[in-house]
Amino acid sequence: MPLPGGPQLLHAKKRPTRVLAVLVMMGFTFWGAACRTRAEPASSKPVLRVGTAFAPFSTRLTEEYRRTLADIDIEEQPGASSGEILSRIEEGTLDFGIALADDAYRAYFGDAPDATPPHSAVRAMSLLQPLPTYLLVRAGSGIQQVGDLKGKTVALGPQNSSVWKLGMLVLKAFKVDPVKVVALSSRDVAVKGLRDATFDAIMLPGYVYPEELTENLLREGGAYLLPIEGPPVDQLRRESPFVRVVMIPRDIYPGQDKIVPTVGIDMLIVCRRDLDEKLVYRLTEQLFTVFPRLARVEATMRFLNLEEAPATPIPLHPGATRYFRERELSR
Repeated sequence: MPLPGGPQLLHAKKRPTRVLAVLVMMGFTFWGAACRTRAEPASSKPVLRVGTAFAPFSTRLTEEYRRTLADIDIEEQPGASSGEILSRIEEGTLDFGIALADDAYRAYFGDAPDATPPHSAVRAMSLLQPLPTYLLVRAGSGIQQVGDLKGKTVALGPQNSSVWKLGMLVLKAFKVDPVKVVALSSRDVAVKGLRDATFDAIMLPGYVYPEELTENLLREGGAYLLPIEGPPVDQLRRESPFVRVVMIPRDIYPGQDKIVPTVGIDMLIVCRRDLDEKLVYRLTEQLFTVFPRLARVEATMRFLNLEEAPATPIPLHPGATRYFRERELSR
């Protein structure tokens, strides 16, 4: 004798169980889909980590790359000096930046002339114009040439920066001794020091567009540009092959109606050795497309010699090599 409501009751009891199972499975499905959505990267663009040493030139170059290479996610990362840019490329925490040629040479070949070249992660993308040095002298100081800096106070810049290194070489070449050398913390401090006679002279890096403080000081007659020239420069260049003679164009500063000779150090755009070849090709190509706009940042950049661009002291990245080779073949 069948139990009251037998099969029908069993069927009714099983129905909620099936419904619950379906709902549980649907929940896992939606949860899994949500997890997959969250795990997906926000952007599938390739990322290029760019060091910001030598701003504003480096930051303007980054802006132009963002404008012309919209399919690349360009991340600006702080880099205070040439040495830091190179170190971070070696470590693999940076992809691209600007460095001094002598620093890049040492990073690739080592410090000792007979050292075995290390397995460097740094490669060159292009040679740039030298980084010029602006030597500004306080009005009324009586300084007419570099040798007159003897017994004076000269402010150079942060220790181990490019302007510090080159400034010390200049003082040594011109036999300026004794001299009091002060490390500058900022351009504001430099200008203030000239105004209140704390400093007799300051040296500034050229890849900085003349800002209002310096322009006002020169317009008011509180300082003037001093040439760095003569036989000591020839000797300096023989001992330091990366030092170049550079001309500061007219009208960089108010009232400057003459070209002023100075010295500078060759600059390089450098990148990581294992950076994608196609990407480096595009970066090199776009560099010369956007360069006319970059010349507004530093007047000497308008004289970039495209024929010398591949003449780097360390090996070029294959992507840059391909661009320069194709450019030469197309002529």
